[in-house]
Amino acid sequence: MGNPLKNLGDYDEVRRDLQEAGGSKDALYQAIKDAGSAEAAPGQIALGAAITAGIIAIGVGVYKVVDGFMKKRKQAIANEPALKKEFADTLETKLLEENNGEG
Repeated sequence: MGNPLKNLGDYDEVRRDLQEAGGSKDALYQAIKDAGSAEAAPGQIALGAAITAGIIAIGVGVYKVVDGFMKKRKQAIANEPALKKEFADTLETKLLEENNGEG
């Protein structure tokens, strides 16, 4: 009749794995957990890398927006005296035109 345990399918595989673990179900379960963790690790690392890249991209985007705003603000402050002079000249010209009856 040969080996009657060979036709038990998965039960025989689990029985052999348990024998290889020294008969300790805790050791067998730990080996299964370790294998599952090893299989999941690359996915977890990839997820962590994607999240990190996303956070860095958001940070760079915020930096660019703030930097652009600050550059425009500094430029506007630097141009303020010239704009004030242009406004005063335009206003003076219009007032002179109105006083001369041209307006």
